[in-house]
Amino acid sequence: MPSLAAFPCSSLTEKRLMINKDYILRIAERFGKELAILLHLRERSQFEEALIHMDDLYLNSLGLTIGFVNSISEEVLLTLISTLGAMDSEKCLWVALLLKTEGDIYDDQGKSDEAYYRYVKSLYFSIEVVLHTTNLDGLTILNEIEDMLNILEEYELPLKTKNQLFRYYERLGNYDKAEDALFDIAEMKNDNFNMLASGTTFYERLLSKSNADLAAGNFSREEAKEGLSELQRKYE
Repeated sequence: MPSLAAFPCSSLTEKRLMINKDYILRIAERFGKELAILLHLRERSQFEEALIHMDDLYLNSLGLTIGFVNSISEEVLLTLISTLGAMDSEKCLWVALLLKTEGDIYDDQGKSDEAYYRYVKSLYFSIEVVLHTTNLDGLTILNEIEDMLNILEEYELPLKTKNQLFRYYERLGNYDKAEDALFDIAEMKNDNFNMLASGTTFYERLLSKSNADLAAGNFSREEAKEGLSELQRKYE
């Protein structure tokens, strides 16, 4: 797996989400010194020292250890870093940054399996921010997500990540990619994901849109009708 350069990375109301869009810049300003230390340690191949420093960052910023973060699911971790039941976007991206940086450290050592799991977990938190942000204009994390997807392209992603991508692509208005993700999951017929129900409502949403909106998402009304019929046949 090729190396990733470390990217410099809450909102309780929609209004804050709309105003404070560039979370990455804010986090870079707050933790720039710590990120510089991590980069310096990586450049000197002081990997153990870098992981120890990351553990301190987790403890100081989130009250969690690096081992604990990696031992629990994304869903549990998301709950732990939420504020009064509302997702904290800045904490989400801070966790995404730390996980990605940890993945880079393992990647530097040629430990692709360890890097993969950190990258996938990092991707989860980055996408969650997009799914919960009202206005995506100028949100720089979109570029980071696409870079991460390019790196992970050669790997099989977990089903829950594919399901997340299905919602992510629809959120971006990339309806053709959303459909690809939908059928990728549907082919596996996994009981944990009822893609017949999710897919049906997806196509219903598309069919309620104008032809111009569908065309902007590389899609058409005919494709939506055909996709819905094909999905229903798969679950007959």
